[in-house]
Amino acid sequence: MKKLLSILTLALALSSCIGPMGPQGPQGPKGEPGEGVNWKVYDFTIQSHQWQLINGADQLNSYYMYLFEGNDAPKELRYVVDNMGEVSGCYVGKLDNEEIFYPLPYENYFGSTNDGGGEMLWSETYKYDYTRSSIAFYVYYSDFYTATPPPTCKFRMNFKW
Repeated sequence: MKKLLSILTLALALSSCIGPMGPQGPQGPKGEPGEGVNWKVYDFTIQSHQWQLINGADQLNSYYMYLFEGNDAPKELRYVVDNMGEVSGCYVGKLDNEEIFYPLPYENYFGSTNDGGGEMLWSETYKYDYTRSSIAFYVYYSDFYTATPPPTCKFRMNFKW
């Protein structure tokens, strides 16, 4: 059995030797141009005082919005829309002085107690939409408590076309 295993190992070792490389073959025909992906990344910062309240403070269906349009909007939006591209992004927060990225839409939950010991629970949701010439960011509160504007927010958006 040992002799058979030794002969098999020797045969495999000798048959796996590689000799010198031969000459390169002729160049093949030129193919059709392929499609590539273009992309650009933008950071958007919206100061707390810049958020626009829609539908009045503490009213049903109230929310906050900020619109980048005209020269403030990325010119790549038209490439995204015209070429069936895609926009994705993140809400950028801080954790121990390091940026942390939350994919959009991003929902954050909060809770506190009032003076009577009762609980107050709510959530805030960050979303966006875009057109060929603008991109808008939104903040929705589950309890429509919109008397206080959202904090300064940073968003990192990826444009691919």
